[in-house]
Amino acid sequence: MDTLKALTVFLTTAESGGFSDAARKLGVSPAAISQSIARLEQELEVRLFNRTTRQLTLTEEGHRFYNQCQGPMTNLDAAIKQIKASRDEPAGQLRVSLPNSFGRRFILPLMTEFCERYPKVSVFFGLSDNFNDLIENGYDVGIRTGMMPDSRLVARNLAPIPLYVVAAPSYWDMYGRPATPGDLRYYNCINFQFPTSGRLFKWEFNYQGERMPLEVQGTYTLNDLEGVTELARLGMGVAQLPSHEIMHLIRSGELEPVLTETVSQERSIYICFPNRDHIAPRAQVFVDFLVGKLINHPDIIAPTLTPDLTHTHKMITTEPS
Repeated sequence: MDTLKALTVFLTTAESGGFSDAARKLGVSPAAISQSIARLEQELEVRLFNRTTRQLTLTEEGHRFYNQCQGPMTNLDAAIKQIKASRDEPAGQLRVSLPNSFGRRFILPLMTEFCERYPKVSVFFGLSDNFNDLIENGYDVGIRTGMMPDSRLVARNLAPIPLYVVAAPSYWDMYGRPATPGDLRYYNCINFQFPTSGRLFKWEFNYQGERMPLEVQGTYTLNDLEGVTELARLGMGVAQLPSHEIMHLIRSGELEPVLTETVSQERSIYICFPNRDHIAPRAQVFVDFLVGKLINHPDIIAPTLTPDLTHTHKMITTEPS
């Protein structure tokens, strides 16, 4: 690789903010600029730019490399050696996108151990149930729950998320327990509304070998899963919730699952990357750390809840309030 030429292309692109402007300044095609940057990234084994259809921005490594290359040309060798050495030790700021409830409950409590293990890594967490674009927002890693995420991302399926129908035992004792998903029309079901789209979540079942969505009715609608969980725990209705929200309450006896033979497992927890190539060491060690901690977590990988854990079904004929 012609190092001086490659660095000239890199510096011009960083200053121009795009391949087309850099190509005009250097008198070459945008494709030639793109290929030169790709070869430089391959040589350094780091990603220097975040690319989208709308913009081109420097990664943290790209900013560091750009600043180092601004000095005298005699420092070029030192800059290359330093950026290559950064591959070997996790360092720098790690940007992680997390869902609110899952992040607070399962990820944040692990961070003391992670930061003790990797003291040169600092972490920024973006907690939101509005799943921001990882690439455009400069995230190294994202945790996503639900259906398969953005197809542009590299996603690792960490674990399935069973969806359980639950209520307080006192509620079931008062109104009876449903025998089939269709019986839920007799119950006061707590609806969940997606906060971003305003769409109501259709309850999901695996019934007689097929996926069965079901619209339910009830007094309460919330746009927060923790709020749905709390109403169910207080005996105010029936909810369908992911296992990681409620397994601790099932074990404590505060919530009781029903219809366990129809549980849907079409949703999962995913660890996502913006790019498959040249994953920064800080991101790789973070993902490996999470997988080791969460892969067999009892509140994530739910044990099979067989029907014998529930009470004998008792049908009701009037709709509870």
